Amino acid sequence: MRVKDILLKNAKIVKWIHKECASYLPLMLLEEALKTVRAYLGIWVGARVVDDIVAGCSQEEVVRLALLLVMINCVLALVQWGIDKVLIIKRRSVEEGWKVAMARKSLTMDYQVLENGKTQDIVKQIEEGENYAGGINGYCQNLAWVARSILVVIYSVVALVPLFRAEILPESGFSQELLGIMNSFWIVPIVIAVFLFFIMQMYMVIEKINRISNANFEYAVPNNRKFFYFKSYILGYAQGKSVRIYNMLPLIMQKVREVAADNKRIWYGEVLQLKRINAYRKYLFSFCMLLAYLYVGMKVIGGAISIGELAFYVGIVMSLFECISETMDIVGFMALKSQYLFNYVEFLELPNEKYDGTLPVEKRLDNEYELEFRNVSFHYPNSEELVLDHVNAKIHVGRKLAIVGPNGCGKSTFIKLLCRLYDPTEGEILLNGIDIRKYDYDEYRNLFGVVFQDFQLFAFSVAQNVAAGTDYDAEKVWSCLEQAGLKNRVKEFVRGIETPIYKQDDEGVEISGGEAQKLAIARALYRDAPVVILDEPTAALDPIAELEIYEKFNELVEDKTAIFISHRMSSCRFCKNILVFEDGKIVQMGSHEKLLENEEGLYAKLWNAQAKYYA
Repeated sequence: MRVKDILLKNAKIVKWIHKECASYLPLMLLEEALKTVRAYLGIWVGARVVDDIVAGCSQEEVVRLALLLVMINCVLALVQWGIDKVLIIKRRSVEEGWKVAMARKSLTMDYQVLENGKTQDIVKQIEEGENYAGGINGYCQNLAWVARSILVVIYSVVALVPLFRAEILPESGFSQELLGIMNSFWIVPIVIAVFLFFIMQMYMVIEKINRISNANFEYAVPNNRKFFYFKSYILGYAQGKSVRIYNMLPLIMQKVREVAADNKRIWYGEVLQLKRINAYRKYLFSFCMLLAYLYVGMKVIGGAISIGELAFYVGIVMSLFECISETMDIVGFMALKSQYLFNYVEFLELPNEKYDGTLPVEKRLDNEYELEFRNVSFHYPNSEELVLDHVNAKIHVGRKLAIVGPNGCGKSTFIKLLCRLYDPTEGEILLNGIDIRKYDYDEYRNLFGVVFQDFQLFAFSVAQNVAAGTDYDAEKVWSCLEQAGLKNRVKEFVRGIETPIYKQDDEGVEISGGEAQKLAIARALYRDAPVVILDEPTAALDPIAELEIYEKFNELVEDKTAIFISHRMSSCRFCKNILVFEDGKIVQMGSHEKLLENEEGLYAKLWNAQAKYYA
């Protein structure tokens, strides 16, 4: 990755941090400035004390100076301690804000963007990157170290200026040639060249370390994914039944050991490579420090600086080189880490693709709405295969409609388009003659109450699941539960409708698949939308049980539009209009009796194939 790209990515992350908590960066810089001042204060005090002792100052003067500087250091340490405690809270605030931003983005982005394969790849990279390189909290700490390193370099350069200006005395005994070099202006470019050589070598070392780490990360990602997959079977109670009944422990443990051995081989190889690279870095550091000692030592011997200043400058030089070495580590790690963290930024910046209209949906007391599919075709992103192929259909609100057909024929996609989770690839969907894209999305969405085939309930209370929110009408919740046939069961719960479902809570209860379906139906009823849709939510039930639920639901939504989707014809025979899908097209349309008249039609074939279950 180019340096420019790395800087741009880090700039975006830093900008986000500042936006989330404006006081964090200034406080962090202040804390690092205090740390640096305290470090240099200690070096300066040691040098000053040595010079005072050599100069024959009294013990009282030396002690007085030491006490003064200790007091200053204590005050600075106290201020730094206070800032550090505030920063701990600020860092946590930034981290929580990051999580909240991710959650908000996930819940507000277009469904078609969220379901897109590229988006899911970014999510996977976020998960793997966080496991490998840590989260935003670690990044903030690294950012602080970089800030401190910059301050150390600035302080060091300023402190070393007098060293280069101090000239060796002619009576020092050095040869005229050496004396001329040491007191020459050219010594400064030479020292700078050595300094830059050290920096470039360190940069090359860090680049190599990053290449090794990144290559291992890329290789380890699928291995880690396998490991966490099998780990979920070991720790997850939902899978525990099958694992125990079929004694799958030996098989799972064998797979875990294989993945762990592969990971061990990867990381062992990385450790050996990094050991060799770090050995070179230590030798390079030692060589540069030797040159620094020789230069400063010659200044002392030549009478240019005092013994105390020797300790001061040596401390400064050592601190500078150590800082550069550590900074290269941190900057290199941040360059690597920012690639993972930038996945967060990339996710947060994903644009919505859906056109957001502004027209209000007409509020009609008579619920007289008409929805129309006009020449609608659709294929999913990253695929050219048409799931719906030039579909034309009208849905009159207040009537019952059934959609049937074999699996994979486009029934559920039809509903996704109707609810505007996706927009058509071709054609248009109209509400009362107006393209649905022109309506305010939230208002249009409120027209529907849907129980999807893969409906989801959440580890919230029963009431919150039914109302889909924290504020709810308890009486209405109970009424919807009664209509869905779940009231008596909920009454058995210790906290009634306040009881959480699932075991995420200590008081949570597990509910059966049938109870979950009824709870999802109660949620659709609670919304009191003019259009209610059941998208095969009972596919796991036997035909008779499914028929009972559909017939009961048909009674509950008597004055609404009800759309029933099923691959079982018995569940939908009470509908006056039935759409028969095959290969993304509507191949038949009409009532149950009319469709059976065509014995060669798909509906009749499917009905006769399933008729033995309805006898």
